[in-house]
Amino acid sequence: MKSRLIDTLLKIEYEEVHHNSESFVMEFNKLTQSDEDPIGEWLRLMRAKKGNLEGENTIILELLVEIYRKIESLEQRIEGNKKTYLSLANSDLVTTIGHSCFALKDSKISENILYYGRIELPTFPIRIVPIYFVLRDNLAWIEKIHSRDEMEWDSYVASKERALIRFMKSNKKVNVNDN
Repeated sequence: MKSRLIDTLLKIEYEEVHHNSESFVMEFNKLTQSDEDPIGEWLRLMRAKKGNLEGENTIILELLVEIYRKIESLEQRIEGNKKTYLSLANSDLVTTIGHSCFALKDSKISENILYYGRIELPTFPIRIVPIYFVLRDNLAWIEKIHSRDEMEWDSYVASKERALIRFMKSNKKVNVNDN
């Protein structure tokens, strides 16, 4: 399997699965369910009923939903409720990503061992993406990811690819003009 790798810098926490496999499964499922807040669910239902909600209204709705989530998050903090995650044994930086794969900066993982991890994906809104992955040929290959997180992951990779292409094109123009 091949994938174009794009430079990035993302936080990851991970641990070998055999230590806490049941806890990892529970958190993996919980993280996706926590994304399904009432306002987010309402927005998904509206999209299903009325199509993709294209146009200016989509942007306004997305921003309003995110403002609602921020207010709800502030309310949770004021009440002393904070999202807690399982403590994972290792943390590192993801230095390159591709579709269904990534590379770690200071990899301390063994090949062909299943790991559970959480990656902080800098999308709007920021997402904590739970994954299961295995190291093969110096790349961590994603074995399991929720479908919605996979779409976000692929969108992030594609946006990084587009940014790289724009950068390369602008450099090419600068080099042509220098000659």
